[in-house]
Amino acid sequence: MNSIELDFALAKARHIAFKTQLRLYLYSLAGTEAPDVSDRACHVYKWLHEHALPSYGHIPEIHQLEKAHSELHHFAEKLVHLHQQGNTAGAQQGLSQLELLSAHLLALLDVAETQLRMETSATPAGMEATPADYNELLQLKQQINQLYEHIQLQNSEWLNTAIAHNSPDGRFFSIVEQAPAGITIFRGKDLVVEMANAAYLEIINKTAAQFVGRPLFEVLPEVRPMVEPLLLGVLHTGIPYYGSEFAAVLNRFGQLQTCYFNFVYQPLRELDDHISGVIVVAHEVTSLVHAKYELNQREAHFRSLVTQSPIAMTIFKGPDFVIDMANNTLLNNIWKKTAAEVHGKKLLDVFPELEGQRYPRLLQQVRDTGKAYSEKEAIAWVQNPEGLKKYYLDFEYAPLFENDGSVDAIMVTVSDITERKEIELALRASEEKFRLLTDTMPQLVWTADSDGQINYFSEAIMAYAGLPVSELLGDQWLELVHADDREASVTSWRKAVSNGADYHTEHRFRKHTGEYRWHLTRAKALKNADGSVSMWVGSSTDIHAHRLFTNRLEEQVLVRTQELKKSNEELLSSNNELAQFAYVASHDLQEPLRKIKTFVSRILETEQQLSTGGKHYFDRIHVSAARMQQLITDLLAFSKTSNDGTSPETVDLNLLLQHVLDNLSEPIHEKGAQVHIGRLPTLFVTRFQFEQLFTNLLSNALKFAREGIAPVININAAIISGTSIPHSGADTTAPYHHISIADNGIGFEQEFSERIFLVFQRLHLKTAYEGTGIGLAICKKIAENHNGIITAEGRPGAGATFHLYFPVE
Repeated sequence: MNSIELDFALAKARHIAFKTQLRLYLYSLAGTEAPDVSDRACHVYKWLHEHALPSYGHIPEIHQLEKAHSELHHFAEKLVHLHQQGNTAGAQQGLSQLELLSAHLLALLDVAETQLRMETSATPAGMEATPADYNELLQLKQQINQLYEHIQLQNSEWLNTAIAHNSPDGRFFSIVEQAPAGITIFRGKDLVVEMANAAYLEIINKTAAQFVGRPLFEVLPEVRPMVEPLLLGVLHTGIPYYGSEFAAVLNRFGQLQTCYFNFVYQPLRELDDHISGVIVVAHEVTSLVHAKYELNQREAHFRSLVTQSPIAMTIFKGPDFVIDMANNTLLNNIWKKTAAEVHGKKLLDVFPELEGQRYPRLLQQVRDTGKAYSEKEAIAWVQNPEGLKKYYLDFEYAPLFENDGSVDAIMVTVSDITERKEIELALRASEEKFRLLTDTMPQLVWTADSDGQINYFSEAIMAYAGLPVSELLGDQWLELVHADDREASVTSWRKAVSNGADYHTEHRFRKHTGEYRWHLTRAKALKNADGSVSMWVGSSTDIHAHRLFTNRLEEQVLVRTQELKKSNEELLSSNNELAQFAYVASHDLQEPLRKIKTFVSRILETEQQLSTGGKHYFDRIHVSAARMQQLITDLLAFSKTSNDGTSPETVDLNLLLQHVLDNLSEPIHEKGAQVHIGRLPTLFVTRFQFEQLFTNLLSNALKFAREGIAPVININAAIISGTSIPHSGADTTAPYHHISIADNGIGFEQEFSERIFLVFQRLHLKTAYEGTGIGLAICKKIAENHNGIITAEGRPGAGATFHLYFPVE
């Protein structure tokens, strides 16, 4: 049952209670005082105007209901007025019209309730079931039960009155006619109607002419199956029959209706004790039966609602606080007991540990005063299978009243906040530790809420700024920031808050002395499970000395940069001069050498009178000039390896090496050399330089062959890790192309493995082997131009191996 059903059930119950009281008053069964029939005094009117219209005003039937309720009460006022003027019969006859108005009102309530239930299955705001709702249900139920008992008593009294006045002087009929209860007499075995008063005729919706003087079942054939056995039983046995909430189907107002009656079938005895008929006293209780059923249903639904509520609830009845009911939330989460263990038992018998606590006293206080009591974060100790456990509870004790205003029971609602309170206490303890820690730190520690508003500063801020924390919260801390740094600080802080990103900035804070000191301020967002920011934690560290040192260092770097720029300019000028020298060396210096060689050749060819010694000197001049010319050529080649003006390209080294071998085919043939080549890689290199690299290395292998042994040259390639390269310049995290060129020549001592790559360095006399000592220096330069490494290893008489390493692109 949801709250909408409960809401409308209470409205219907209030109306039925009003209608029943009015009926009993008009039949003089509810006392001599007239009920208050003003529509504004009615509980339904208050419900309409204080709740239904504001909450359900969009439903058209709610507005129609207001009009129907007003019409019914105005009609009820007329009936009360007729009764007070002595026209009781007229007032009683008007009850039929009142029932029609009531049926219309109840139908409107049903339609409005159905529409609201179709609109939503959720509980409207402010419509939770409350102890007051339950209390009103109980009061209405008790009130209707009392009226019901009163009707039964009145039926018996009227029967006795009718029998006592059953005399031939006519007083009997006069009394019966005025009776508010339906009275009729059936005579003989055919149950012929001898008489029926107005109240009875109203019940069966017949006139006297239609009913009196005719057999009962001829007029009301629909009741025969139900009442014939009862009436004949009274006739034959003489034993009265009392019916309570007896259901009978009657054809009234043009349709069959199931009606309920309280009645007495009393045998009618003659002077000779012969039973000649049955006198019937009946009172229709259809409305009361419906009301009782409705209220019983609502009470059961209310209890179901309480039982299923996520809020712990229970009801204590009587002075001993007997547990009348307890919902699953209370049983499972707090009491840790089953319903069978607590239902119908006294509170202190089930929980004796409460004896020394204040809760029994508070319950008694509510019972004595009739005033509700509530409390937040109360501590209670409850014994459960886990032992005596401490709970933090929000609770309310609400009295449930009898009709006489006394307290019949107490409804208890409890919210277990133990987990939340323990977390709160743990957070509080953690916060105290955090504050203690931050207050002992030299940094300015602070926190901010999710919107970036500062809500805490450590005590260090007071010593630094000389201001209380209260004057720095929110955005007030910006007053400490230097005016030149303020805008940038605010912009970067707002950006961090909007993105939830870490905050990092440097700015100047004003000290209490007026001095501004540089601080590094950092903050980190603490986020919830869903990624939203719950708070910020930040710190501001004094970096003034570091900042000054950094500024001085930057100034020094600027000076050094300017000096380096000047040195670079001087170096560039020197390089230009070297380039000019190279140009001169390649053109101007070689021309005199060519002339010297030419003139020496002519002298040797034309001058026949030269002595043997003279010819020897001219031969040496020729050789020296040739050596000088080769030296200049090699120097030019070395200088070109730095910048030969060509761009790198993708080169297949297999094809390039074949071209080099073609150029060296003559010396290879002369030496009878064998060249074995593995599969070489394709690299992004300067083609000309790599041709020179392979040419120099292969020429050396041919030049330094052992006497009488044909050269054998092996060229191979592989990819290796930088960690396996025996050179400090290698990147140990990167792979390299490894190209090795090994020969079987004269070799060299390993101690000279680095010296051989220097310019003009030779390991042999110039008369033993040709060359200038520049070839391997060129090879090293080319390797370096391509971010590569070249190394050599050898043994005298066992050959040499040159290793080339180039990064894998």
